[in-house]
Amino acid sequence: KQWYQRRVRGFLRGTVVVNTVIAMLIAIFVKSVYGLYLICSDLVFILLFPHLTLVVWFPKLTNKYGMIAGFGTAFFLRVLAGEPVLKYNAVLKYPYYQEPGVPDAYGDIPEYGFQRFPFRILCMVLNMLITLAVSFAFRMLFTKVPSLQKHDYLGAIKDYEEAEFKEDFQKGGKKNESNL
Repeated sequence: KQWYQRRVRGFLRGTVVVNTVIAMLIAIFVKSVYGLYLICSDLVFILLFPHLTLVVWFPKLTNKYGMIAGFGTAFFLRVLAGEPVLKYNAVLKYPYYQEPGVPDAYGDIPEYGFQRFPFRILCMVLNMLITLAVSFAFRMLFTKVPSLQKHDYLGAIKDYEEAEFKEDFQKGGKKNESNL
């Protein structure tokens, strides 16, 4: 148990350092506060909103495996979509992509390309769907094949059992209050 706690602590410290470096680089390269706001709101909508919604409204349908898969996929798709504020072009060009150097409808020639397709909504929905699908797959895998529960390194089964216990406890508490 001590080994596990040291490993988690080391991982958290590492992620803090990585996030600090990324935030520092973004702050250096983005020249306006409005640009920082756009990037932050974009990431919150694509990455955090689906998870918050699922955890609050459907806690028994999600687990850590699904959350990691959904977050990683959505982040990867978002990064590949390019960002004019950060001054890099898209690698993944959705339909109606505006190429850099090509005049747009107003005659302006953009220095960096931009997406006309609502890719942010697509990334957010994919995040939610992948989270649900992977969570369901891992729950089924661990419940249908009990011998694999020893490989549940993120504790998805334990979290699911705790959520069920909490729900049963809350229902029991409501019944007891009505009986009084």
